[in-house]
Amino acid sequence: MARTKTTKVLSSVINRRKVTVFGICLLISALFWVLLAFNGHYSTRIQVPVTYINMPESRVLMEKLPHTVDIQISGTGYQLLSYILQPEQATVLLDGRSIGMSPASQAGEAFLTTFQGIDFFNREHGDIKALNILPDTIRFSFFDRGFRKVPVHLNSYLDFERQFSLSDSIQLSPDSITITGPVQVLDSIKQIETEALVLSKLNKSGNYTVKIKRPSDRVTYAPLEVGARLEVDKFTEAVLEVPVYVDHLLSSDSLDIFPQSVKVRYLVSLRDYNKVNPKLFRIAADAFDLRNAQATNLRLYLRKVPPYVRQVQMSPETVEFIIRKK
Repeated sequence: MARTKTTKVLSSVINRRKVTVFGICLLISALFWVLLAFNGHYSTRIQVPVTYINMPESRVLMEKLPHTVDIQISGTGYQLLSYILQPEQATVLLDGRSIGMSPASQAGEAFLTTFQGIDFFNREHGDIKALNILPDTIRFSFFDRGFRKVPVHLNSYLDFERQFSLSDSIQLSPDSITITGPVQVLDSIKQIETEALVLSKLNKSGNYTVKIKRPSDRVTYAPLEVGARLEVDKFTEAVLEVPVYVDHLLSSDSLDIFPQSVKVRYLVSLRDYNKVNPKLFRIAADAFDLRNAQATNLRLYLRKVPPYVRQVQMSPETVEFIIRKK
């Protein structure tokens, strides 16, 4: 009984040893097969980054150039494995001095062949060989670079407290900027816009900084922002009596008008209130209007007003007249 059990144990140990030996032999065989396989020559395609050099500074791209190309490489299994696992270690160099232009050059169509990248790759990576590269040609729009100075337009949305308003036009610094980009794009830009300046309940002057909107992805500019000066003041209503003149009256005629002066109502800032006097206004009837045979009254025209008053109203807006021949 004991001898039978011992025999079974020995048999089990021998079988396990056979399995272990077989496994080791199989592993060694597989290793030799892999070694032999990796010593063979193969080709594969990998994606590698592109570096562009000597690109013309006098021209500007309308779109981004490809960052990578596909390249077919040949070598031993060992050599290829490294590039397959780390394709970023390889690179293709393309020289902008080889750029060609299509016959319709005014359209900006350009091309750059990529075969030159094969030579560079093979010089830099002697362990493997580049066979082919795709795409074989990169096509893009390439325009002459231009410069242009354009005015800045402020987009503003202003809300004031009661009786407050701007007492002068908004001053921008700078009021114009230089933009750079494709000539064809610059020709379509008449002014440069700012981001919106939104202010509420304004009751005092102030300085603000506003960013400039980029008119196109292909346009660069400087500076990137402008300063805006807002002169804010409190306004009040005032009334003056202003004399009425007659323009374009023939020397042979005499014209009597009634009334000879009118009331002028206007708004003015408190700081400019004392500057205003009747001599700064000119209100006139026009003798040319006498050609209308039906005219019984002459319309009054506001020929001149001080620059710091607003919302000017005349009362009355017409005058009666009598023509006298000399």
